Amino acid sequence: MIYGLIGEKLGHSYSKIIHEKLGAYTYDLIPLTSQELDSFLKNRNFKGLNVTIPYKQTVIPYCDQVSPLAQEIGAVNTLYFNPQGELCGTNTDYAGFIYAMEQAEISVQNKKVLILGDGATCKTVRKAVLDMGAREILIASRKIETPVFQSLKTDTKHSPYPLINCTTLNYKDLDAQPDAEIIINTTPVGMWPDTDGRPIDLSRFTMCCGVFDVVYNPYCTQFIQQAKELHIPYASGLAMLVAQASAAAGCFTGKGGFASQNETIIKELKNLFIPGEGAEF
Repeated sequence: MIYGLIGEKLGHSYSKIIHEKLGAYTYDLIPLTSQELDSFLKNRNFKGLNVTIPYKQTVIPYCDQVSPLAQEIGAVNTLYFNPQGELCGTNTDYAGFIYAMEQAEISVQNKKVLILGDGATCKTVRKAVLDMGAREILIASRKIETPVFQSLKTDTKHSPYPLINCTTLNYKDLDAQPDAEIIINTTPVGMWPDTDGRPIDLSRFTMCCGVFDVVYNPYCTQFIQQAKELHIPYASGLAMLVAQASAAAGCFTGKGGFASQNETIIKELKNLFIPGEGAEF
């Protein structure tokens, strides 16, 4: 019986390092093709799993229970067994994202938020910024040509708006949105080994006051580097990765307290992979 990460390509992942630093279990990287995934999940020869690209939606039908949060988001990144032996799916990326934004002191409250990409991670981020009080949400997608408009109901305990506008539009239409204030990359653009790319040119967004990149390898993507050059507050995906892992560890073991190690692990990883950066946490 094992703990580990399942996904298609895992050569870039820090998950094994992070989970084993939490000190509760050994953890493996388990790359699976779509054909291998079905038998692996049906056999259930594991104790707990994290799930990454491209399987965060694929795993949902294999669960006996899916948390209300994961149902609303439409994506599962953590699988574990409850005391009754049922396979449960939940989403700890949500908590990881909020932790990373708060750690970087980037607020979406009353802000116009632009999310780059429309995959499973976008769904998580959209739910989070909705709950954090965003004023308006834009989603950039290469899959559509004509903008799609919808109204999203908010949790009024956290947001002053009962409904907010959410528009999905093509990247070519972003020139008409120079007033986006918080810009979040949920695509793999800039991820190792293809580190030269960035999803957009931040200089086009003159009101931008916060940038988040879910990519964590490298820590300083070209997208983050441009934010630094423009003196825009930013957050890397590393803090999100660590925080979602500690939340997942709680699901796996039924124990609390793992989040207390977040800051230490982030510093250790920054010192390991980018010497000198750890002290700047």
